[in-house]
Amino acid sequence: MGPRLFNLTATPYRLDQTIVSADNYNPALDTIIGHEKTTLAAFDALDEMQKAIDSVQVTDTRVDAELTTLTRQISDDIRATLARANVNLGGLIGELDGLTTRIDTLSGTVDGTANSLNDNRTRLAAILDDARATAAKVHKTRQSADSAADDLSGQ
Repeated sequence: MGPRLFNLTATPYRLDQTIVSADNYNPALDTIIGHEKTTLAAFDALDEMQKAIDSVQVTDTRVDAELTTLTRQISDDIRATLARANVNLGGLIGELDGLTTRIDTLSGTVDGTANSLNDNRTRLAAILDDARATAAKVHKTRQSADSAADDLSGQ
């Protein structure tokens, strides 16, 4: 048991001696260990980057599927709307053609009405002139009658 105890107590000393000997043998050992730690950290960063890339690819796949679905839905909706509009548009064009025909037939009537209004306007102007002349004569007659009445009464 004695040799075992000696070996157990001597092991830390031997380990320290080994490190000192390794430092003496290769003084760049600390630098090599630092580089190894940096390399391990870089590999960890690469693993994290790969996880992020995988996550982006999954998201990209989901977004692609959703955009494809939305594009199909919009396309179907637009096609249905255009199909309905085509039918309605044909009817609308027919109605507009009918309306154009009706307007063209009204054109002659409107022209006749305009001529008739012009004639009526001329007649009404003549009647108005006659009414003014008559009113002026009535006014003069009243003034004359007032004047004659004043003369008869002696005032």
